[in-house]
This record gives sequence, structure tokens and C-alpha cells, in this order.
Amino acid sequence: RASILMYHSVGENPAFFTVRPKDFEWQMGYLKKNGYETLFLSDLIKKMESGATLGSKNIVLTFDDGYEDNFLNALPILRKYGFKATIFLATDFIGKEMINRNGTSLKMLNWEQIFEMHKSGLIDFQPHTTSHVDLTSVSAAEAEKEILESKKLLEERLNKKCNSLAYPWGRYNSEIINILKHNGFGGAVTIREGVVKNSDGPFELKRNSIDSTTSSEQFIGKINYSIEVFRKIFKSK
Repeated sequence: RASILMYHSVGENPAFFTVRPKDFEWQMGYLKKNGYETLFLSDLIKKMESGATLGSKNIVLTFDDGYEDNFLNALPILRKYGFKATIFLATDFIGKEMINRNGTSLKMLNWEQIFEMHKSGLIDFQPHTTSHVDLTSVSAAEAEKEILESKKLLEERLNKKCNSLAYPWGRYNSEIINILKHNGFGGAVTIREGVVKNSDGPFELKRNSIDSTTSSEQFIGKINYSIEVFRKIFKSK
């Protein structure tokens, strides 16, 4: 089994989804000390397609939206440990600011920072739609446009192929999955928690959220099978 971790911001802001740099440093240090190997999401999808066994020490680090602090705070720590990460960009927000539901305003990555991160070899950028819209709330044509325009822009600017998506707000349905399949995508990530098994569908991959409330004990549980055991016990009650 492998674990996909979902991050957003790494900084000192009050947003719920933000992880403080010192906590992120501890988390990456724990992974390194305990022999975990980071993969790009695209690499994990390839392993699943080939039928290769997913290792219990396989970790995929993902960051949603594309906050500037991913460059300022997360990248230096990733460089320190030689870790790879996948960042899903909402392309309309590049170089701008995003205001979350609690009114916190956060700067987004600009193209210069994106290019530097891409050239590092440690960051793989993938689409998160253009405007971060709930894909299930718009027409199929609009959903396809959101997905394909963000994919095309990243492929053209970074001279690479994009083959995976993070569903904005974690919302999707069979129609959205079919759009992805028909347009060359190999998989997509959700916000449902759990570990990833070979038998899982590549377009409904689980991710474990790491945010401001995640303790060190919870972090350890989210990178191994114990989170699945907890979920089964909780459901049985």
C-alpha cells in the first residue's frame, strides 16, 4: 500500500489547511529517517498501470492550488531531503492572490517561481482546473473546458505532458471521470482518506490531508495502514 498526502499552504498564516514550516520540516525528517521514498503522482499511476506492487514505503506528496509559500517554505525543505512533490495548479490564479472561505488572502505562485521549481526536478506540476470550480456544478462542456485549458497551458509553458488532476473541492462524478479518460489522463486524486492499493481505481485515488490540526501521531498514522484500521473500527461502531 502507498499513501498520498494532501498539503496546501506551508507557512505562518491562520488558514485551516496551512502547515507551519517547523511541522513540515519534522514530517519530512520523519519520512527520511524511516526510509520512505517519494514518488511523483504520475509515477505512482504508472506503477499501478503496470501491475507493479505498491510499496508500503511509497509516499506521494501533493500540494493543491499553488501557493507562493510552496516555493518560499516547502521547496527548501524538499531540497534538503531530496524529496519529490506534485503541485496541482489552478491556472487562473497564477501570479495573483486567493482568498479562502475564512477571508485569509494568500499569494499564489508566479511563473518565474514555477519555472524554477520545475527545473529543480523535484516538482511535477499538474492541472487543478482554471478557476478551481466545483466540476459537478457546471455543464459537462464547461467542466471539460476548465480541465483542458489548464492542462494545455501547463503543457505549453513547461514543455511537458500532464496526465493527472486533483478534483477541486474533491467533487467529481462518472461524467467527469469519462472526460478525463477521453482526454489522455491516467488518474486523479480525491480528498477521501485512506491508503492506495493496487486494486483501487486510478481516477478515485485517496489522499490523507495534512493541515494545521495534524499532530505527529496522526501524521504517522496517515502514512501507514493504521488509518485504514481506524476507519474500519470507526465504521463498525
